[in-house]
Amino acid sequence: MLQVGFLGKITSLLLFGSLIVFLQLNDYLLIGLWGVCACLLYINKQLRPFLITTFCLGIGFFLYLQVNSRLITELNPKEWHIVLNRLSLIVILIPLLVLSLAYRLPFMNYWMRPHWNERIGIPFIWSGFRQTKVHYFLFISLTVVLFSFMPLVILKGLDHFQEVWLFAIVFSIANLLEEIIWRGALLSRFSEQWGDKWGVILTSVGFGLQHYSLGYSWWICAAFAVGGVYFGGITVQSKSIVPVLIWHWAINALMVFSGLVI
Repeated sequence: MLQVGFLGKITSLLLFGSLIVFLQLNDYLLIGLWGVCACLLYINKQLRPFLITTFCLGIGFFLYLQVNSRLITELNPKEWHIVLNRLSLIVILIPLLVLSLAYRLPFMNYWMRPHWNERIGIPFIWSGFRQTKVHYFLFISLTVVLFSFMPLVILKGLDHFQEVWLFAIVFSIANLLEEIIWRGALLSRFSEQWGDKWGVILTSVGFGLQHYSLGYSWWICAAFAVGGVYFGGITVQSKSIVPVLIWHWAINALMVFSGLVI
């Protein structure tokens, strides 16, 4: 892990977040200015691993946006468009995979059996008014999610459930590629470079901001970023991506059943 001061961390956060924003705005002038800043900062050896990782993400995210804007944007029915949009996330993973191969690093550090008995703080992951085990935290989180969506699911009725159950399964599984990107490959790299806590912050900001390309407002993206902190927190505390895959899968399935996706 690199020993970088607070200013360096804030700089990394601004660089990372701004790249995600500029790519979605499709503003080549801003992207060019970002590249100039990144080249100047590359002089700092401590920032180089972060800049290389961010550049690889930028390439993958740019290609993902191009695929969606040029190849699948007019697809019908809407369900096909949504599923292919989620499957095209694999494009983001390709440069990150090349990076891990080039530097002989594991693609992700969290693909292992979860440490279910590790402690996690409520409500701030690393601290809070009480500590609980990871499996209890996940159970509580899933319960909150279920009760939050259930009124909408009930309002949609049984007919809607029967119509969308297959799509809900396919969509929620395909969307797990988000977790492989943010809590898998990127959290692994940024945790190596900055430590777990700052790695969670960086990936959570990126995770939230990238939802703008899906039609969400920046305010909703900020809310997704807050949720990303908990996704990242349970990943590093359990030392596994499995709990967050379960959590994210449940949220996505319930979003379909409640009618928030289609």
